[in-house]
Amino acid sequence: MEGTGRDIGSDVVEREAERLRDEEPTGEEQVANSPRERRLELAVTILLSASALLSAWCAYQSTRLGSEESLANNRSSVLQLRAFRAEQQATQQSQADLGAFEQWLAATYAGDAARADFVRQRFSDSLATAFGAWSALDPLTDADAPASPLEMEQYVPPDGTTAARFDERAQQAEEQANEAGEAADNFVLAVVLLAAALFLLGIQTRIGVFELRLAMTVLAGALVVGTAIWVLTLPTSIGV
Repeated sequence: MEGTGRDIGSDVVEREAERLRDEEPTGEEQVANSPRERRLELAVTILLSASALLSAWCAYQSTRLGSEESLANNRSSVLQLRAFRAEQQATQQSQADLGAFEQWLAATYAGDAARADFVRQRFSDSLATAFGAWSALDPLTDADAPASPLEMEQYVPPDGTTAARFDERAQQAEEQANEAGEAADNFVLAVVLLAAALFLLGIQTRIGVFELRLAMTVLAGALVVGTAIWVLTLPTSIGV
């Protein structure tokens, strides 16, 4: 009777052990022991490798473009300062030209031709060019003529064009900074998307249902492939 009881107990233990072996454990890392699981593990391995490499590339690009954004902003600030200084110099030159023209006008009306010639010979190049075009309009008798050569289109203060060039370059640098900053932000977002894919690929190993693991792997694959395609459209920066 005692032997029969032991045999029955042994049979129960063996059947339970066999059932546990056949049952796919939930909450433990799965081992590829069937063709479909081996294929799934291969896909997971490929996606993990691609995600890691792409994440490293995106992090590198984000850092590079962030540095370019800072440099472009600094360059824009310097150029804006130079444009401001050139504009100030242009204003001072215009005031000097206006003063010289007023002296010529006063000497002309006073009938002091020698003094008028003396002042005119000391006109700046820009004022002299505009003065020649202004004089051709007979301004002293024609009321429709401009009041002074400084109102002529030929009059351009020397530093006026310099200020415009600096300002244009400053705007270009600012646009470059904005583009680099936007691209850097996009690469950071790409890293976040790849991190989500890595999370799915990691957590699926703890799932006991194959279909659910497959669905999570497919979703992670879509994230990796979609992010890779998007990253290819972004501007890059490579340097040593």
